[in-house]
This record gives sequence, C-alpha cells and structure tokens, in this order.
Amino acid sequence: MFVPNDCKPVAHSINRFFHLLNFKKMAIYVKGALGSFSGKLGNIVGSNWRSVDYLRSLPRPSKKAATAKQIAHRAKFALVFEFLNPLRNFINMGYNDLHERKMTAFNRATSHLLTKIEGQYPDFTIPYNEVRLSKGSLKGISPNAFKNLDGDLDITWDPTVNPLSSEPDDLVYFVMYNETTRDYFLYQNAVREDGEDKIDPEIMGQGDLHIWSAVTSHDGSKRSNSSYFGMLTLL
Repeated sequence: MFVPNDCKPVAHSINRFFHLLNFKKMAIYVKGALGSFSGKLGNIVGSNWRSVDYLRSLPRPSKKAATAKQIAHRAKFALVFEFLNPLRNFINMGYNDLHERKMTAFNRATSHLLTKIEGQYPDFTIPYNEVRLSKGSLKGISPNAFKNLDGDLDITWDPTVNPLSSEPDDLVYFVMYNETTRDYFLYQNAVREDGEDKIDPEIMGQGDLHIWSAVTSHDGSKRSNSSYFGMLTLL
C-alpha cells in the first residue's frame, strides 16, 4: 500500500497502536501524530491515569457461574462502595499522599475497610470504629460530644499543641453519618486551639448518629488519621 509522505507519521502511530494490541493486554504507549487514544475501540480501551496513557483489552466474559466466595466478595465490596462513595471528595483530600502512586486515595480507603467488614454473607455489617476517612502524621483530636439543654451538639477536645505534630490553626473536621437515614453531614467550623465546637443537629433528623473527626493543616499539606468517637441517638 502506498503511503504519502505527509501520512507516514499517522501510519506509524497506527502501526504502533496495533503492535501493542497484539502483544500486551495492557501497555503504556507514546503518543503519535494523532495524539493519545481515549475511549473504546472494539475490545480495546484507551485511558489516562496520573498523566500516563494506557491501552488495555476488555476481559473476556466468563461462562462459569460465580462461586460462593466470589458472590460474597462482590456483596462485601458493594456494601463498602455504597458506604464510602458519598465521601469520595473528602477521602481524596484525607488520603492525599503525593508519595503514594500505586492506588488512588478512594481505593486505599475502600481496600482498608474491605478487610474489616464483619459478619457472614449475606449479613455483612460495617464496623464503624474501623472506618478510616483520612490518614497522616498530623496529631488528631480525641473529642467528647453531648447534647446540651438547648438541643445543640457540643463537642470539646484538648487544644494542646505539640510543635512537632500540630499547630493552633489546624482545621478540625467532623463527619457525621445517620445510620437510620443513611445521610452524611460534614462540618468544618473550628480550629485546633478553639477546643470546642457547637453543631445544630436539627437537620440530621432522627436516628443513630456516628461521628468521626479529622484534622488538616491550615494549608492542607498535612492531615491526621481520622478518629471514630462513638454514636449518639437523635430523637
């Protein structure tokens, strides 16, 4: 086949593309004259992750029935994904470790919780004290929470600062999950040195409320491990 000179870069790019398809199920490829390929072409998918272009083939559909172990794992994964997905943006901030390249922040949180799920299929449950929404070396807080006579939720913690692992202006976050309504609430109104925060629980409705705290540096460059500190029943 005759290829005009001005089309040779394109032909070279296409040849390289199919060369990779023939020999690898997944490959990193160098952009040709046509640029990167993104999307689905036959049984091939082109994608970009962390500025690296990839080609991969679609998995062949299996005719084998799923095993009991596979069914249980899928149910467990679905439970964890449904629970964590509404907090994806917060988790991506809380796990924002620039040195970690092998797995996304959300996938790391998902992977951690999958190993902690309790019960037997189909009755899996989430151990709320094992949920990890952020991870880091910053000093966390150990808050106490109670409802006052006005109905507000009062939260207090030790505002002491350790110069090696905390600062007075560290931002304090509270994540609250109503197990009954399956609604999440995220608050950030205080800094470490305040030692207290007040939250109106009226919009949270009635039910069992699980509460986690997490701390980030004021510029967002550092974070603490998240901390679970119990459940309150809202009436």
